[in-house]
Amino acid sequence: MKRAKKIILLALALLLVPAVFAGDYQLAKKTKEEAEIALCNGRLDVAQQLFQNAFDLFSQCDDAVDEQSLCLYYMTISYFNQRDLDAMKKVLDNMAVFADENPKNKFVQYDYLSVLASYESALYEENPSDSLREEFMTHFKKSLAFQEQMTVEEITDKQINPMFNYMNVATLYDLCYDPPLVDSMQKYIDKSLDIDKLNWGIEEDHVEGRVSTYDLLAWIHLYKGEFDEAEAKELEVIELIGSIGDVRGNNLITELSEAYSFFVELYRTTGDFEKALEYQELKNENDRERFNVEKNRAIHEIETRYETEAKDLRISNLHHTNIMLSVGVLMLVILFAVTIVFVMTKKKLKEQTSFTDALVAESTEVAKHTSLQLLANQLNIDNVDLTQLDELIRKATKPLTVVDKKYMICFLAGEKVQQIADRFIVEPASVYTVRYRLKKKFPEDEPLPF
Repeated sequence: MKRAKKIILLALALLLVPAVFAGDYQLAKKTKEEAEIALCNGRLDVAQQLFQNAFDLFSQCDDAVDEQSLCLYYMTISYFNQRDLDAMKKVLDNMAVFADENPKNKFVQYDYLSVLASYESALYEENPSDSLREEFMTHFKKSLAFQEQMTVEEITDKQINPMFNYMNVATLYDLCYDPPLVDSMQKYIDKSLDIDKLNWGIEEDHVEGRVSTYDLLAWIHLYKGEFDEAEAKELEVIELIGSIGDVRGNNLITELSEAYSFFVELYRTTGDFEKALEYQELKNENDRERFNVEKNRAIHEIETRYETEAKDLRISNLHHTNIMLSVGVLMLVILFAVTIVFVMTKKKLKEQTSFTDALVAESTEVAKHTSLQLLANQLNIDNVDLTQLDELIRKATKPLTVVDKKYMICFLAGEKVQQIADRFIVEPASVYTVRYRLKKKFPEDEPLPF
């Protein structure tokens, strides 16, 4: 009987062990989700601590190595976006140890090598050198090698767009080498096209990958003087953008603008200035559409804020009036009420004036489309030197669009590629493409701060 009781107790204990680990996993997962929310809301210190807590909790669970690696990945990318390279290096050192401990885990190796390459590319931006450039290019390629070990199901589950990863390397061969290494660019374009044939992700992900791939392929044709091929390929880009415009329209406004810019450059090069003008007008109209969308959103936010503040003032007024009436000091109530009414009326009139001025300013800027201050306000950026930006714009050798200026404001404000991609709801590869196009609009010997 005693033996049977012991067996029952042992069986219950064994049943409880998975429950404990499951509980730890759910808590770790919840903590990681809270960290991601804090990161999106800009609470970076809180996010870093929560990611560390999630990492520690996952370490107590079975088969949670992938989640641990992802926590470290987010921590390093957060520091990377802040350009706190010293803090990033400390976490990167931990990732190196973690990668050494899990040499056969392709997800751990992919995360580590991607972050290592990003860290080295940041160092390269500060102090360019051929050796450093080759290091981060090598590590980017190694990360792709681990990506190529993943099944289509794993790529889908990890929400990786492999086409963008290939295109990032192709773009680096264009941006970091003078002249661009066209053969190497073509190699990774071909890899992007090959993986497009596999059944990963959803169709819209494939189409967005093709947009970036075909666009860079069109530029290669242009570099080679293959103008007909360049024209045909960029027309495919516009067709692809139109095919998913209803689903991801906001994501593709920038890409459509860049496609129009390509045609302006193509037809200028070939001497067909009438067509160049036609596409410049299309580009301007596309930029106006985006500007109007953002302008209307900004006005709506001003109206909502004004209405909320007005309600708060009325509630505050009623609250104070009730307090005075309950006290019963009629004279003090009257005096206080008069004072409150005076102050609130004055403040309300001031707010109404500010609101009206804001609407007038918005209407004026819609006509101009070039007010740097309004663009900075719409982006909620106040730490950029607009005088420096204005001086830089004057040095451009080609017309700059409103979208160009918005990206320049983000770059001059110190924002990084991932932050800008999140802000405009585009892929990081699109940000690299915009930055590349911007550099083409300035003299080659002009030192640019981005």
